[in-house]
Amino acid sequence: MQRVGLVGLGFIGKAHLEAYHKLLNAEVVAICTRNVDRHKDILSTYTFISDYEELLIRDDIDLVDICLPTYLHEEYIIKAARAKKNIICEKPLSLSVESVRRILDEVEKCGVKLFVGHVLRFWPQYQAIKAYSETETLKDIEIVHAQRLGQPATWSSWFKHPKKSGGALFDLHLHDIDFIYYLLGEVKYVYAQGTQNQYGAWNHIMTTLTFKGGEKAFVEASNRMPPGYPFTMTLRAQTHKNTLDFHLKAGENIESINNSSFVLFENEILTEVPVERVDPFQNELSYFVDCLENDRENKIVPLDDVLYVIRLLEAINLSLETGHEVHI
Repeated sequence: MQRVGLVGLGFIGKAHLEAYHKLLNAEVVAICTRNVDRHKDILSTYTFISDYEELLIRDDIDLVDICLPTYLHEEYIIKAARAKKNIICEKPLSLSVESVRRILDEVEKCGVKLFVGHVLRFWPQYQAIKAYSETETLKDIEIVHAQRLGQPATWSSWFKHPKKSGGALFDLHLHDIDFIYYLLGEVKYVYAQGTQNQYGAWNHIMTTLTFKGGEKAFVEASNRMPPGYPFTMTLRAQTHKNTLDFHLKAGENIESINNSSFVLFENEILTEVPVERVDPFQNELSYFVDCLENDRENKIVPLDDVLYVIRLLEAINLSLETGHEVHI
């Protein structure tokens, strides 16, 4: 049984908390948040701690799950590693390759495990896309189109600032860049264009990725869609014969994720792809906890992949700033 200290209780923190309710081999022992008054409805169920240092010295916590704003990740991970706690951290791990390397060095030095929440690798439809890519039906993907479109965040202001969130580039674009790399392998070069908000954060981005195998991906991300526009994510993977097409439209965020279409066009026949309705966060946390419980290697989100994706985002950022192709 993994005894969990959950740090942060915003949108993702609550999603993680709900997922832990469904796991048999993990239990949330305490929640660390500075905004206890906002969560009076669950005060009687959990121990609340406002001081992170107090959480880290507890002997009844094995695993720290960090669901905080991105700019706090490095500090909180390093403190947890030095306290000899294993760590789950929401994506993005950090906002630069340099910062990620510092984190990975500290984790290795302290001898603890770190897992990063690249949740699309655990999302049922995306898991199906990955599985199809390893069959004759979709093994020779030539082109991928992906979108991730949302409204500006209304629940907090830190998303607006590039040094705190990385803008839509690190908050949204990362998901599809990561998954397409997982699907197609290493990238040869990127080219991107976009727009920025008043603080300089990239809030609408279109990136073309050319892969070492010759495949191409066209990926769009936005957190500047107008009020009322449903959160949208799509992915279309094409071979010279077949196409797998996933579309999802939710609410303001991902609070309603079952309004989706997932179809395969094969041999001139269109068929619906059946997918079990499973909480992707439960999938993700169950896998991470299982790795700890059974001392198994994390093969789905290895830390080398996490570092490589941040390299890709830095390259995309450079392309946005210069207007040129950037080779990896």
